[in-house]
Amino acid sequence: EALSLSLPFSRPLSVLLRWRKQTTPSIQTRRLPHCTARMKVGFLGLGVMGKQMASTLLSKGVQVTVWNRTASRCDELVKAGATALKTPAEVVDSCDVTHGMLADPAASEAVVFGDNGVLSAARVGRSYIDHSTIDEEAGQRIFDAVKGKGARFLSAPVSGGWRDAAKGELLFIAGGDRTLFDKSSAAGAGMACMGHKHWFVGESPREAARAKLMLQIMMGSMVGALAETLALTERAGLDPTQVLEMLDASAMSNPLCKAKGKLMVDGNYAPNFQVYLQQKDLRLTLALADKLAMPLPITAAVNSQYVAARQRGHGDADFAAVRDVYNDKAQSK
Repeated sequence: EALSLSLPFSRPLSVLLRWRKQTTPSIQTRRLPHCTARMKVGFLGLGVMGKQMASTLLSKGVQVTVWNRTASRCDELVKAGATALKTPAEVVDSCDVTHGMLADPAASEAVVFGDNGVLSAARVGRSYIDHSTIDEEAGQRIFDAVKGKGARFLSAPVSGGWRDAAKGELLFIAGGDRTLFDKSSAAGAGMACMGHKHWFVGESPREAARAKLMLQIMMGSMVGALAETLALTERAGLDPTQVLEMLDASAMSNPLCKAKGKLMVDGNYAPNFQVYLQQKDLRLTLALADKLAMPLPITAAVNSQYVAARQRGHGDADFAAVRDVYNDKAQSK
């Protein structure tokens, strides 16, 4: 969506649009310490995160076979040494373990249950690990179907952005097949190549889905509160950079607010984790709370901030762009 030019921004529009001029990050090709290369590893879904995760596997010497709905997104990885196949089923059939990173529950289920999907090739000796943040019902449907074919399944959503993926520093929160978790998180295996912390939280995908959403509540709320803080800072005629320095020197200092605060001040919203994904995760959190009959008034209010950011055309921007929901209200008094 195009940004509205009628909004009374409190900083030059050229600055606010700077992130639009930056393309999706290219894969990082620097060589990292090698992981075990004997196993053939598949990867489905090459968005901002998936593409970088697959690239990290390649950089560590892993044999990687990839698929993406838009086939051209495989090209850069093929040049780096990956093999591209035409369907998810072909990837699963040719690999010992296949990883998936899809945008939402619908996409995750389509890749598994669709024509020539994961389920078509699932069998004894094959394993599928889904790193998407999805609802527990979708995760359970995938788990039951894959297990029913004799294959292993693990739901292992990640915490971290594409820069963390590039460094092999993602966090994995896993539920499902314990044997698959132990094998993939062991030194030299797939999840160990892509991340440095791994938690097994239960024998079903439900626990993994729920645990990941707990992180999303905190992350979305912290950045939402920071957006309001900096908006009020500007309206009060204070220096936002100085206020960020005060926050960083206080007990409230944390890496997330330090990084996102700078993006907000600069108006640089090149995506690391997009607004639409953060809002999707908050939406899933609210659905879980509704299922458990628990009110979450703060999360609901924060969710409305990200909805407003999407309405203003920031859906594909970094979720720090929630700051600009307040632009027409932040003129100094």
